[in-house]
This record gives sequence, structure tokens and C-alpha cells, in this order.
Amino acid sequence: MNSVAQDIQLKALTSLHLPKDVVVKIPDAGSPQWVKRPAGHWYLPLMFDLAGGVTVNVMRYEKPGIVGRHIHDGPVYSYTIEGSWFYPEHDWVAEAGSFVWEPTGDIHTLTVSADKMMALYVMHGGLVSVDENDKPIAYDNCMSLLTYCDQWYRDHGMGEDYIKQFIR
Repeated sequence: MNSVAQDIQLKALTSLHLPKDVVVKIPDAGSPQWVKRPAGHWYLPLMFDLAGGVTVNVMRYEKPGIVGRHIHDGPVYSYTIEGSWFYPEHDWVAEAGSFVWEPTGDIHTLTVSADKMMALYVMHGGLVSVDENDKPIAYDNCMSLLTYCDQWYRDHGMGEDYIKQFIR
């Protein structure tokens, strides 16, 4: 077999074991695809990479709000789609069109003071919520967020297999 044929065969075999593409259109605000989170914001999962511990989501606030003080045990990448948000611990504001990189270990408090905000997040690892003395009080990661979203979708009639489309 020549090298071109071997290359084609290898690609064909590899594709049998690779996950399928993920294509998610951001739904309207009233869609049950948006998951209500305890901090008052809406969360749209796009992908749960279980092997890598990576969560990709869109977060939306319809009014001012706060995700309490927390720290990430991996980097976070964000792109602001609309509105704005900031960390009181820093001297910048992420407005529509802004890219933000959050380094591992930075304690911050995501704050939305405008009427609305929507941003894409890629979170590697987990998120540890901390109190005013920086003591851990809660933890979320790829698996806990997947479990929370799965329960939301089941409770809202989306079916027991709905969440599977986001798992890689």
C-alpha cells in the first residue's frame, strides 16, 4: 500500500474514535436551554470536555449581579459578547469585544453593574468559591456543572439524553 493510501486509511480509522463536532447556536433568552444558576445568572453549556476538565459556556446576566469571590485552579479565557463586567480587585472593565485571560490562582469577584452582560468562557479545571478570609466554601468543575445542567434539563422536560450532545 502506498503512503497516500495508508494516510487515507489512517484518517478514516482515526475518525471512528474522535468525537463529533460541536455546533451550538446561542438560543433566545427565554429558551429552556439556558440554565439558571444559584448566583442569579443564566448559563448555557456549549461543551464539557471530560478528559481535559474543560468547560465551555456562555454566561448571561439580565440585570446587575455578582458571582462571589472565587479562584480558579486552571486558566480561564473569556470573550465579552455584549454588555460589560469587571472584577473590583482589578482596574479594568471587559466591554463587548473584550478578551480576558484569567491566570490560575487569581482571586476575583465577577461583577455585572450594567443592565445586561453576555460572555463566552473557556474554563480549564475548577472554580473554588472563597469567603472573606479566602477559605474555600464551595467547588465547581466540569463534572459538577455537567451534573447541575443535566438535572436542569431533566426538570424542564428536555429528556435524559439532552446533555449528552455537549459531552466530549
